[in-house]
This record gives sequence, C-alpha cells and structure tokens, in this order.
Amino acid sequence: MTATLEDFFNETLPPPDPLRDDLIDMIRKKADSNPRHLQRELGPSEIGTPCARKLAFGLMQVPRSNPEWDCLPSAYGVAMHTWLEHAAQLANDRLGYERWITERKVEIRHDLWGTCDLYDTETGTVVDWKNLGYTSFDTHVKDVGPVYRNQVQLYGFGFAKLGYEVKQVAIAMLPRTGTLSKMHLERMDYNEAIAQRILDRRDAIIELIDTFDVENHPERYEWFPKTPDQCVFCPWWRPEPKSPIQCDGKAS
Repeated sequence: MTATLEDFFNETLPPPDPLRDDLIDMIRKKADSNPRHLQRELGPSEIGTPCARKLAFGLMQVPRSNPEWDCLPSAYGVAMHTWLEHAAQLANDRLGYERWITERKVEIRHDLWGTCDLYDTETGTVVDWKNLGYTSFDTHVKDVGPVYRNQVQLYGFGFAKLGYEVKQVAIAMLPRTGTLSKMHLERMDYNEAIAQRILDRRDAIIELIDTFDVENHPERYEWFPKTPDQCVFCPWWRPEPKSPIQCDGKAS
C-alpha cells in the first residue's frame, strides 16, 4: 500500500467543505507558481544529494512518480525567506552601509546558478536560511547532513567567484514551531575543494548517463547506487517500485 500524507504525518482531516477546498486550491496554485517550483534544471540544493540515482533522475528530468506531499511547509519557507530578506535590508538601512548582501544570484558554473540567501561582508560568511518543522529541526541540529552542507559550500564557491572573500559558510536553522532563541547556527570553514568535488561528481554522473544510454535503456538506472536520505520526500520514491524510474529507497 502506498503511503499517503495522512499516513506519514498521522493527521486526521476535517470533514469535507467546498469553501475549505477552494481555499486549499488557492494556496496550492500560488505555491505552484513560485519560480523555484517551476525550475527544471538542478540547482545547488539538489546536486549535493548523496544519492547517485536521485542525481541521475534529476539530471535527466525524469517525471516524478511520488506525489507531492504538501505545499504548506514550502509556502511557509518562501514567506519566511522574504521576511528575512526585508529584515536584512532594514538592518543595512540602520547601519548606513551594506553589511548584509541578500538574495544574490551567483554563478557556480556556466550551467549552474543559485540564489544565496545572505552574505555577511564583515565576517566573510555565506549564510543559508532553513525554516524547519519540529522533527526536521531536531534531526538537523544533531546532524546537518550532506545536502545542506554541500549546498552552502557551493554558494560559497559562487560568492568567491564574484571576488568576495569567503571565510566561512553557515546554515541558520529556524524552528517553524519554536522560538527565535532556539535558532541553531551551524558554521563551517569554506572549503573550495568540497565544492569542486561536488561539481566533479555531477560531471561524472552526466558522463555515466551518456555511457549507460539510460534514455534508451531506463533499466540501467539501476546501475546507479542509491543512498537512503529522507527518501519518502524523493520525487522518485515508491515503496513498491513498478518501473526502473522508481526507487524504494533501500540501500544498494
């Protein structure tokens, strides 16, 4: 049996109501119109995945087989990012100079761009905001994980290419259901070699995609190793795969 959103979050839904359905539809359509949701090419937040098969699926833009869980957490995140951008701009106004550079689009490679949340000109730190739910917040405070670490190193790489001095990168985690005092800041030294390894790995996967000719032989996607990492949210996760472009998330 396929897991549903209600199964995953153990939610009990209210009884049907036509107005409620219209309001939900309004929110979903707004969420779907967000430019980040319309983005087709993989960005820094995707290429840092530890799972080679997920990266191959994404690079080939394989149609998703796992239905979207829900747009509300993402909508909260988008709104919070906008609010935080305004907070940084207000801080600059009060200082009388631009300490905080916000929402800067950076070129990581000629074919890879990303929008970095924040750069602190005083400390040379690239900052990526994360607005996390209760369980996710506690999980990432204990172990940030490779995806977030790799993403922020790539942003650091992009800022360095612009000529900025990047000393550190940081992930600022805010609890969606907690207080501001619980914010956790995970700071790391900027390491160009890490960013380069991520880019080299992407290039290697692209070469294998061509070598395996997966477009004509989709069964060869199984040749890419899979690494479990919050698989229930993966676009290609299915508990009982019915095709080679679906994955059960179990380690190879």
